[in-house]
Amino acid sequence: MNWLPRASLYDEAEAARLKRKANAQAYLSTQSSYAGAFSSLNTAAAGGAVDLTMSIAVARVRAGTKVKV
Repeated sequence: MNWLPRASLYDEAEAARLKRKANAQAYLSTQSSYAGAFSSLNTAAAGGAVDLTMSIAVARVRAGTKVKV
């Protein structure tokens, strides 16, 4: 039933542009939060790897063993 008048083409294009802009901003904020979470997890994992490596190195020094190359 096309008895209601349609918005002008400009208004439709403007509404579509605003909708795309809002979607893009939501996507970027989501990606930013994912990147922050990934970075903190990666840093925590790297810290654990460094701690593990250092503890192995200290154990070898204390035991007097040499590293196999």
